[in-house]
Amino acid sequence: MRTKMALLAFAYLVVSGLLLATVYKSAGPITTPKTDRVAGSTFLVERFAG
Repeated sequence: MRTKMALLAFAYLVVSGLLLATVYKSAGPITTPKTDRVAGSTFLVERFAG
C-alpha cells in the first residue's frame, strides 16, 4: 500500500510538472511575420514572374 501511494504521488508530481511547463511555455503571444512571399523564393523571381 505504501509503494502504491508513493507511485501515485510521483505520477501526480510528473503530470502537474508537465502541465505547468506547457502553461508557462505558451504564456506569450505567438506572432508570425506577415508576408505574401513564398518561402525560399527571392524578390526578383516574384517581381518578374508572369
